[in-house]
Amino acid sequence: MARAIWSAGLGLIGLAACAAVAATTPSAETAEVLAKTNRADPFPVLEAAYPGGIVVRPHVEFANYTGYRPLQLDLYLHADRDRVAPRPLVLWVHGGGWQRGDARQSGAFADWPAVLASLAARGFVVASVDYRLTGEARFPAQVQDVKAAIRYLRSQSAAFGIDPARVYLWGGSAGGHLAALAAASCGVAAFDPPASTGRLPGSLAKAARPLPQSDCAQGAVIWYGAFDLADAGEPQGSALGPEMRERVLGCEPDRCAAAAAAASPIAYVSKATPPMLLIHGTADTTVPIRQSEAMAARMRAAGARVDLVALPGSEHGFLGATPDATRRDSRDALARSFAFFDRLAQQE
Repeated sequence: MARAIWSAGLGLIGLAACAAVAATTPSAETAEVLAKTNRADPFPVLEAAYPGGIVVRPHVEFANYTGYRPLQLDLYLHADRDRVAPRPLVLWVHGGGWQRGDARQSGAFADWPAVLASLAARGFVVASVDYRLTGEARFPAQVQDVKAAIRYLRSQSAAFGIDPARVYLWGGSAGGHLAALAAASCGVAAFDPPASTGRLPGSLAKAARPLPQSDCAQGAVIWYGAFDLADAGEPQGSALGPEMRERVLGCEPDRCAAAAAAASPIAYVSKATPPMLLIHGTADTTVPIRQSEAMAARMRAAGARVDLVALPGSEHGFLGATPDATRRDSRDALARSFAFFDRLAQQE
């Protein structure tokens, strides 16, 4: 299969790679035809080069469910992965109120892929996942997709240079909710991802089973996350009001108590909950800091390890009163997160 490589920041596919692909383009007379329907994706594998020996594969398909678009992630790999010991994995889960956003954005960061590549250069494999949004599927599809990505990456750990015993989650806002829920709900059958059947012929799809790998995580970093969707005391303007419950959970606002509780990371906390770093701005009115405070208190009471960092005056997305404040808090949160992942990787 041809491989196209482009320089990060330019987005231009190398001319040599283009020529290689064009040279293999068949004519009507030479097009290869198989004996049965082909559902595989034959498109050339693309890679972007970043500093520190990092190569990024965009649009890696990790699941394909009949009736939905293929689910994809960006994968930040090391060029030397065939020659060194496996590295821990960090999986980023984007925010956007469960209804928008994508794997290449976070808050006010101008170039989020470059940030993820810099984390990879510290000694991690990094993946950034796109999941089904609320306009495509109701909960628990979103957390099932996160868990499907974990299982897929573990299933390909040898090829990608991943240590399957060290898998960490990282998310912001709605993505923080999903990352925390995936981390806290290890072994909860209700969130198991379905079998990936979209590329299988009907005869095989009927008997397909989900990947058997574990979807449990060994740690998580959560930025301004939502942990208790059943909290009816959220103030006006909060992203966690009745409209959210109807949009995300698919139930009438006044009949969502049980569903909201079941979708809340705080409901699954136990002594076995993996270590978490929670970072939240004190001035956040979209997802108030009391959400992170409640999660931290529940984890401490259960005997689980948790660190809570409150950023004074910081709004949702670490936005400050001035551009300088936004830069300061965003960089502070990033530095603390990187250090937390470093500590987790060194301790295991």
